[in-house]
Amino acid sequence: MERVITWSFKENFIENLAQFLIENFAGKDNDFSRVLCVFGGKRPGLFLKQRLSQKIKKSFYPPVIYSMDEFIEYIVKYPFKIFNSEGETVEGKSLVFKKISEIDACYFIYIITQEFAGEILRGQRQFSEFLPWAREIISFIEQMDLENIPNEALAHIQKSAEIGYEVPQSINLLLQNIINIRNKYHSFLRKNNVYSRGLMYLDATKIVPYREFEEFETIIFCNFFYLHTTERDIFKEIYKKKKGIFIFQNSDDKWSVLEENAKYLGFKIPSCRGHPQYKLSIYQGFDLHSQVCIVNYILNNEIKSNEVKNKENTVIVVPSSEAIIPLLTEITSQGKEFNVSLGYPFRKSSLFTLFATLLKVQESRRKDGKYYAHDYLKLLRHPLIKNLKIFHSSAVTRVIVHKIEEVLKGILPGSINGSLFLNLEEIENEEKIYWYALETLQNMNIYVKVEECKTVLTQIHNLLFQKWEDLVNFSEFADNLEYLLNTLVEKSKLIKFPFNLKFVEKLYLIKEQLKSSLFCKERFTSREMWEVFLHHLEGEMIPFIGSPLKGTQILGLFETRSLSFDNVIVMDVNESLLPRLKIYEPLIPREVMLNLGLNRLEKEEEIQRYQFMRLISGAKKVYLIYQQTQEKERSRFIEELLWEKQKATNKLEVTTIPKVSFLLKISSHHKEVKKTQEMVDFLKQQVYSATSIDTYVDCPLKFFYRYVLGLKERENLLGELETSYLGRFLHELLRDTMERFKGKRPVIDAQFKKYFFKELEERFEKKIASRMKSDSFLLKKIITTRMERFLECEKRRNVARIICLEEPGYGRLNFSPGTIEISYVVDRIDELEDGSIVIIDYKTGSTNMIPKELRELENIKMERCFLRENIGSFQLPLYYHFISQKFPALEINAELYNLRTMERELFIKNPHPSYKEKVIAICINALQNLFGELFNPEIPFQPDDDAQKCKFCPFTSFC
Repeated sequence: MERVITWSFKENFIENLAQFLIENFAGKDNDFSRVLCVFGGKRPGLFLKQRLSQKIKKSFYPPVIYSMDEFIEYIVKYPFKIFNSEGETVEGKSLVFKKISEIDACYFIYIITQEFAGEILRGQRQFSEFLPWAREIISFIEQMDLENIPNEALAHIQKSAEIGYEVPQSINLLLQNIINIRNKYHSFLRKNNVYSRGLMYLDATKIVPYREFEEFETIIFCNFFYLHTTERDIFKEIYKKKKGIFIFQNSDDKWSVLEENAKYLGFKIPSCRGHPQYKLSIYQGFDLHSQVCIVNYILNNEIKSNEVKNKENTVIVVPSSEAIIPLLTEITSQGKEFNVSLGYPFRKSSLFTLFATLLKVQESRRKDGKYYAHDYLKLLRHPLIKNLKIFHSSAVTRVIVHKIEEVLKGILPGSINGSLFLNLEEIENEEKIYWYALETLQNMNIYVKVEECKTVLTQIHNLLFQKWEDLVNFSEFADNLEYLLNTLVEKSKLIKFPFNLKFVEKLYLIKEQLKSSLFCKERFTSREMWEVFLHHLEGEMIPFIGSPLKGTQILGLFETRSLSFDNVIVMDVNESLLPRLKIYEPLIPREVMLNLGLNRLEKEEEIQRYQFMRLISGAKKVYLIYQQTQEKERSRFIEELLWEKQKATNKLEVTTIPKVSFLLKISSHHKEVKKTQEMVDFLKQQVYSATSIDTYVDCPLKFFYRYVLGLKERENLLGELETSYLGRFLHELLRDTMERFKGKRPVIDAQFKKYFFKELEERFEKKIASRMKSDSFLLKKIITTRMERFLECEKRRNVARIICLEEPGYGRLNFSPGTIEISYVVDRIDELEDGSIVIIDYKTGSTNMIPKELRELENIKMERCFLRENIGSFQLPLYYHFISQKFPALEINAELYNLRTMERELFIKNPHPSYKEKVIAICINALQNLFGELFNPEIPFQPDDDAQKCKFCPFTSFC
């Protein structure tokens, strides 16, 4: 029997291997149990057993099947015979060990580095900060172990590092001590009966010469390509023992990896001739979702994957895990069976978001124990938290959380309205929250007591906040993590989603690793523990649950090793994804890697190309999908396939590549709302203000949403301070402080200033500072400076008395459409020393609200667009009109008082009575025309296109 066998890429490896086993090892009883098959991974073994069952069609003893890692572990663990100095056979010991957890390995590297190269830790003294370095150092040691790099080779690297590579000094220092670090790491592993993958392979090379593998008739090494030096040594030793059969897949291409394997192992690996016969189709998408739609189209139209034969002979290769959820969302809607064997990133899960928010909450907590309201609410609003079933129904928790949010944001009144930082006790003692919750729950026919609502809130606070406040080590952290997980499993909807089971399982495993870690009792800051934990989660990939042998397979490229499918669909055939190459080594210089013979970059491209070409060569139909954008280009693998076709046909155009696009029907018409008679009747009965009239002038559709439907934005007291809120703050301050001068001359002296700024201080702390972080002092300084300037201006004004401050008023306009009722509130009315009256409207913004001069107003068209441009706002004209009726014998004017610049701009700049009368007459006539339009049922509410105003309009999405 040949001991080195080569099959071509076109051949089905599993089919051939099953037939090979039946022809050579079946015997009378179909007993293959003394045959060991070793694959690169676990998946091919499942397909082999299935194919043997289909061929034999009766009971049989399957071969022993190991992945390479399992075979190495078998070598190291299983007892073996050795010879003593007198030539007698001695039974070797069975080793009991476990694989070291990544977190323990990183921590020990951290300790070793402190011992041998402490200067490396400068600026990275905390374990969490050193963690990325630790992972790179472990990876480097693993590569050296797998490639069996002796310390003698490292000695040359150490000497070169003493001279200095062109890298940061800290890396040179690391390389100077790499032998000590490696030896100490190995010593630690052996002492604690734990192994790394690299050390297990390294030790296996030392053990395998003493192993005869008498328990097996033969060992078949199935379809290996790239081999680490330790693997080559093991293969070579087993080959020398005449115990192994080596089966490869090859093509007529020159594969340098196979040539090097053959040279090292001492036998030939023949190439195989034969041109693949698959039908190639290439599709171009423009993003991930367009690729997913292409896959769905291929499954439904090209492959007809609803047929059982096609379904189980189809593979979708997904190089990037980012595509998994969009792909499954699209294709599983057809009700077909799929098996996903790719890992999904833990960082994409809702649980990771929950833990990241937990960290953020503790990070933003102040030294006085107060929590930042935004982070507090974000944590409570997490779906797993607000749906905890603590009492009766999850609705109880959900309603309480929503009421807390509404009280904090000021939607509902309460003593903690707008508090940016607050104690948990302040929230728990806000009785209004519970009464609001009770009212809502009663409307849902859920009846609870105030005490039960309070218990729900205190339990949530304990679970998410108090338990995490004063942690000192990972043992306590693991206990809290377990308590939180148990609560979520028992009382939330976490496990209602089956995929979450794998996430929870992983978290419990990590909890055990932390609890039993070598450093579990070491002191750490809370932040450091959280960063280590989250950093660990970020690197975790969670496998999907499925049946590896049923349905259409969704695999990564390396999961397809040794497998063949009739229909192959490959997504993301783009550079940077296929092949996916790690071009830069973040820690160890490439020069060092090359000096050690570790040229992984060059090999990695060939490894991925080999697996890709092998997979598609055994197929009947191949569909390659790539994304074409400015940032992404199609893979070199596609270019190679097209080049081979061009050479074969002697043509440039060898295939048509469809460019996928979505058909969108974009509505170009403006949204408008037609008036009904009911609307018109409603409008005629309303009381209008200058603000509502100005809103109609700006945009009739906005007026409809705001004043006909009654819609408005809810004010969020926890949001960023808006200019309107600051405007109200200043208006209230000026109204209340100037109230003492009502009916008399204002006296701006030292005593008043002291009173004024004390009032400003107290109001600012209560209404503004509590809603801001540490930068509130800047705003306070700006407001104080402007108010100082305001008081100086007031001191110079010739005011005889203040007539009124923000007093509401009502008036009527008798127009042809009917009588219009107007309400208004004037900020302030002063009587000056010359006996005239001035109406003051404070402004904190920069918008010009003054109508233009008479010469421009006289010729304007009475259309809304022209009124908006020339009159701007009807606020001052209305104030002037109604106040003039109250003081008919006095000279009156109105002005805008800008509290930013302290500039005062008069409404009517020409004091001549006829001038004033003409201006007011034009404004009143304009109002009559506006109300005529407003009450006209034939004129709909239409939007006005103003990009600047639409940007800030709360109703933009409705248009």
